[in-house]
Amino acid sequence: MKQLCLALLLALTPTLASAQVLYGTLVGNVTDQSGSPIPNAKVEALNTLTGQLKAANTDDRGAYFFNDLQTGAYDVTISAPAFGKMQQKALRVNANTTVRFDAAMSVAGVNESVTVADNAAVLKTDKADVSAQLSRQQVTDLPVGAGRNFQNLYRTVPGFSPPADAHSDAGNPQRSLVSNVNGVSYSNSNTKLDGAVISYPWLPHITAYIPPAEAIETVNIVTNAYDAEQGMAGGAVVNVQIRAAPTTFTAAAISFTPTAK
Repeated sequence: MKQLCLALLLALTPTLASAQVLYGTLVGNVTDQSGSPIPNAKVEALNTLTGQLKAANTDDRGAYFFNDLQTGAYDVTISAPAFGKMQQKALRVNANTTVRFDAAMSVAGVNESVTVADNAAVLKTDKADVSAQLSRQQVTDLPVGAGRNFQNLYRTVPGFSPPADAHSDAGNPQRSLVSNVNGVSYSNSNTKLDGAVISYPWLPHITAYIPPAEAIETVNIVTNAYDAEQGMAGGAVVNVQIRAAPTTFTAAAISFTPTAK
C-alpha cells in the first residue's frame, strides 16, 4: 500500500508543480502602529479586470498569504475590528512572482479608512530566484521587429546574448529566436505558454509557437536560482502568459406575473 501511495504521489507531482507558474503570490504582515501583529484581520484581493475576489484572514503572527492569484492589478483591502480600513489600489501581481504588501493599521473610527495610491519598490526578500519581467506595455510598445516576436526583447534582460535566427524557414517557420543565457547552451532554456511547454522535443532550443505581441499579458524570465517547480532548464525559464478577456457583468430586471388557473 505504501508503494502504491508513493507512486501516485510521484505521478501527480509534475502536474501540480507545473500549474503553479500560472499564478502570482501576494504576502504580507498586518500590524498596529507599535509593530504588534493583528490576528484575524480580513484581507481581500479584488482583480480589477475580472472582478474575481479572494479573501483570507491573518494568522496569529498577523501574516496573510495568497498563492493562486491570476496575473493582473488588484485592489487589496485590509480591515480589523477597532482599526481603520486600509486599501492599496492597483497592486500589480504577475505570474511566477511574489509581491509583498505590509500594512500598519491605525486605531480609528468605524468610517475612517486609508487608501494607498502607490508604493515604493522594495528589495525582493520573499523569493530567491533571479528573474526579469516584461510587461504588456513593454511587449507592445518596444521595437520587436517586423515579425512582432517578443523574443527580440531578450536583449534587454541581463545574461542573454543577442537573439538570433536559427534553421531554415522549413525547419523553423515561426522564426523562433535563440539566445545563450549566462554562457549556457541555448538548448538548455525552456519556454512555457500559460504553464505548458512549447518547445520542440527534437529541437528544444526552438519555440514551437510565437504568440502575437498584442496577445501577451506578461513574460516572466528566470535566469538563475530556479524554484523546483520550473525544471527542464539550465539556461532560462520563460513563462509567457496570454491576456485574459475582461469579464463584464450585466444585471437585467426580470418580472414575473402569476396567472390564475
